[in-house]
Amino acid sequence: MILESDIPAPPEMESRHSANIDQRSGELDGGKFTFRGPIEDVVVFTNESVALFQEQGWTVAKREVHPTAGDLIFRKGNREVEMNFRAGQLNPSMSEATVIVRQTATPTPPPSVPSA
Repeated sequence: MILESDIPAPPEMESRHSANIDQRSGELDGGKFTFRGPIEDVVVFTNESVALFQEQGWTVAKREVHPTAGDLIFRKGNREVEMNFRAGQLNPSMSEATVIVRQTATPTPPPSVPSA
């Protein structure tokens, strides 16, 4: 998790830099975080990232994956997390991810539960 929040760090990556951190009432409301680590397979990395966020109650707002990069956006309440990642072409262990946390103008409605 990033700064002991409900925002997962990219799978198997290490934090390299943090900036513009805004943390209130135990929630991470803003910041930019960079990570470095292995991305062997972009699709597997994407699926693992999505699963980690969904386990914390985040919904997927955008999922765009290319052969060597991807952009994901997750929403929860009045917060949004954008994760951009790029697989290292020559050395997969030097892949990079950026996580941007920000507040949104309108809250995301909770997931609907089908009625019985």
